[in-house]
Amino acid sequence: MSSIICRAVILAAGQGKRMKSSRPKVLHDVLGRPMISRVVDALTSLPNAKIEHLHIIVGHARDQLQEYLDKNVSTALTCHTQDPQLGTGHAVMQAAAGLNEANFKGNLIVTVGDAPLISSATLQALVEKHVNEKSVVTVLSTDVENPTGYGRIVRDERRKVKGIVEDKDATPSQKQISEINTGIFCLSWPQVEDGLKSLKADNQQKEYYLTDLVEWAVKAGLPVSALKAYDCRSVMGINSRPELAKASRLLSDMTIERLSIEDGVTVVDPASSWIDPDVKVGPDSTILPNTHILAGARIGSGCVIGPNTVLKGKVEIGNNVHVNQSQISDSKIGDNCKVGPFAHLRDGNIVSENCKIGNFVELKNSTIGIKSNCAHLSYIGDTTIGTRTNVGAGTITANYDHLTKSKAKTIIGDDVAIGSNSVLVAPVTIANDVVVAAGSVIVENVPASSLAIARGKQVNKDGWVEQKKTTSLKK
Repeated sequence: MSSIICRAVILAAGQGKRMKSSRPKVLHDVLGRPMISRVVDALTSLPNAKIEHLHIIVGHARDQLQEYLDKNVSTALTCHTQDPQLGTGHAVMQAAAGLNEANFKGNLIVTVGDAPLISSATLQALVEKHVNEKSVVTVLSTDVENPTGYGRIVRDERRKVKGIVEDKDATPSQKQISEINTGIFCLSWPQVEDGLKSLKADNQQKEYYLTDLVEWAVKAGLPVSALKAYDCRSVMGINSRPELAKASRLLSDMTIERLSIEDGVTVVDPASSWIDPDVKVGPDSTILPNTHILAGARIGSGCVIGPNTVLKGKVEIGNNVHVNQSQISDSKIGDNCKVGPFAHLRDGNIVSENCKIGNFVELKNSTIGIKSNCAHLSYIGDTTIGTRTNVGAGTITANYDHLTKSKAKTIIGDDVAIGSNSVLVAPVTIANDVVVAAGSVIVENVPASSLAIARGKQVNKDGWVEQKKTTSLKK
């Protein structure tokens, strides 16, 4: 099927009172990312459809939501304020003017902003069913064991959808129906606009229900269809913090299952591991307990990650790497490296192959050459280190000037040995084949093949201890 051009409406105006928060509900994180971000990603990564514009329905704390969307969403979007909030049908009405001003005619996906587990594959299937059956309204449904609180899908004797009834308005027999409305639709615009205008708030909630479009279309003789999501977990909505935690756990569990079955990854303790679905891991890698791997991480084959490790942001890890009890963000680690325990690699690092970044080492915006080591108790910031160089314990690159509030670079060449407890005050360059004596404070460039010593002369005072003891006893 060729790419289908669509627009999407995301319903995100609700306060989410049960969240007990000043933030919009849809900005609460699920596995490290706001739930609306996951919904947007699902919409904008459809395999055979393209979302040309997003229409976000905002309300509670709309300035916070608008700011987040402006900073983090690249797809063209418009925010429409729903105030007062009079139901889902009323929410979609707020986007009508924008759709008509753009002269949009086509498939309109309507989804809720609090369903972070929805997949692009499910949304693609919804659009394709809508197009193939030439429907005007297509609803995404699913079966649940306990449908209490959900709108029920009502079908006729031929199993055709004839309506959706909300839980509070359902009859006792309708309450027994297990097929429920997920709140996700594909609509044909502008054909449904007349239906939106005809909605009435004659229900217990005194709201305009988008679900009433189904009954409107049936009465008008317009084609209606439904696609059933086979896994009800993928369309769960979030209304409370316990449900937020449950969604994070489900998302991680589904990811771990996929990695284990499809990619040959061993996750030793799935219950204590958290892995974002965006993460890629190569075969024969092992994830040890209490490890969090968030969106953006790419891990090669034969790696051991963990225990007690956090990877976040754009982290690229090569093959046969061991990261032990450490935190890495926005950094690249080459093949056959060892990191940790208790290392902290902040943003912007490139660690080349066969390196050792050891315990209590912090790296920031630094490049470490092939076969170089920084094994213990060091801070390396804004630094470039060459190949086969060893940085001794307790070394600091003093990269920040507190008076000018600026940072400077340290350059360390190939085959350099930095003695323990040294301070390299940037900007400074250490050339190739240099030895820096332990305990030195280096403030000037060091030429190749030199020994650099920058420390006070040692003085030994013979008999000082006995003299001190004698003086103390006389007192």
